[in-house]
Amino acid sequence: MLDVTHPLAFDSARWEHLIAEAARRHSVPGIVAGALWVDPNTGAVRRFAASTGVTNTRTGVETTRDTLCQIGSITKVVTSVMIMQLCEEGKLTLDTPVAQIITDLELPESDVSKITVRHLLTHTSGIDGDVFTDTGRGDDCLEKYVAVLRETRALFAPDTGWSYCNSGFVLLGRIIELLDGQTWDASLQQRISARLDLRSFLTLPEDIIAHRSQHGHVRGKGQRDWVLAPVSSIVRSMGPAGLISSSVDDLLDFGAAFLRQGAGAGGVSLLSPESVALMTDTHVTLDPAADAAAPEWGLGWMLDRWGGHRVFWHGGTTIGNKAWLQVLPEQNLVFVVFCNGGEAPAAGAEIFGAFARDLAGIEPSAEPHPTGPASTAVLGDEWLGEYADVSTSLDVFRADDGAVHARIKRLLDPNDPGAETVELLPGDGPNRFAARPDALSPWSQIAFTLVDGRPCAYADIRCLRKLETAGSAA
Repeated sequence: MLDVTHPLAFDSARWEHLIAEAARRHSVPGIVAGALWVDPNTGAVRRFAASTGVTNTRTGVETTRDTLCQIGSITKVVTSVMIMQLCEEGKLTLDTPVAQIITDLELPESDVSKITVRHLLTHTSGIDGDVFTDTGRGDDCLEKYVAVLRETRALFAPDTGWSYCNSGFVLLGRIIELLDGQTWDASLQQRISARLDLRSFLTLPEDIIAHRSQHGHVRGKGQRDWVLAPVSSIVRSMGPAGLISSSVDDLLDFGAAFLRQGAGAGGVSLLSPESVALMTDTHVTLDPAADAAAPEWGLGWMLDRWGGHRVFWHGGTTIGNKAWLQVLPEQNLVFVVFCNGGEAPAAGAEIFGAFARDLAGIEPSAEPHPTGPASTAVLGDEWLGEYADVSTSLDVFRADDGAVHARIKRLLDPNDPGAETVELLPGDGPNRFAARPDALSPWSQIAFTLVDGRPCAYADIRCLRKLETAGSAA
């Protein structure tokens, strides 16, 4: 293990070469990555950051250390911090019913009086999580989004299951707006950027356009070439769930506040030590069917152990972009990786894996992967059938040769040419499988279990209810 107090621990030439090679081998147009260490005795900080490639294959603009990158769902951790600040100010508690603040909230299949702030922070509300409706660019976009949820269905009753929920974090953003009396974006600047002296936690394109920024790259089905994503960003209505763009240094500094018990580098308090502990304690231990990303969740954070050592982290995915933020409290380290296309999951895992091994002497948790050929996959007939949420349908069937397949359809993508069919290969436990459409795609976990007494399939971290058919009791 390298001594992270030694200058060679952040050997710039070595890390720059590693990042450039990861980009080349995994066809990533541009990567920005960095690591930060906080001295536990003095609070002194040392960091490393590097970049490679281009921000945009059309323009060929070079990716630099100060390039703004889309952090995607890492935004959820930021929104969670803002909610914890409101708790510290006495304006709400974790057990405050959401409808007590958002008085016009209507969810036709849920008892809204039983959904609390804690349910939203821990993805246990049962609200269908992928309602990506564009409600415009105006400052009232979150208010309008609340009305959209009147047309949604519930996945399960509150606190009876778990499913990754973007919609819940938009509601948390609306809570912040109502209690602060301004837009979520404005509260972000006052509550986070001002306290940590961050210059690049930005959400609006008119602010981002003044900076060098990454654009995502995507690949069509069956194609090998990565091309510019059709749009530059997700819609503003999903802001509290995933809209922030940031430099690598600003995101490292945000993560470092969790190593200083909630304080920024300048000593200004972001959170109390008690709130930091609460956010990073286990609030939900997941059914093994749902643990594709992490086995436990705190408030906003995913919780895991790498080689027996604690790590709290979050990933981010936007249109053609991937991001990772990982905090290793026992080693006083923070890692950040940004990729704007290509085989980003493989490139990102290679880079933060090297950080973990060389700077902390530990090995990250393994990603989902098959444990045998399709011919050895075992799934009972009772799990065959169609599953769906608002954004995805999954039709599970047995082929003539006995192998189990799933036909996946992205319901919200108007450019999707149709369903893709994947073979289910056995995973690392009963009713757990690995699947991918081609060798350039990462492995996904598909698993089956009962949630709130109902058969459900998990597509990675999203719960899909089994649809009822004629003569079916499911």
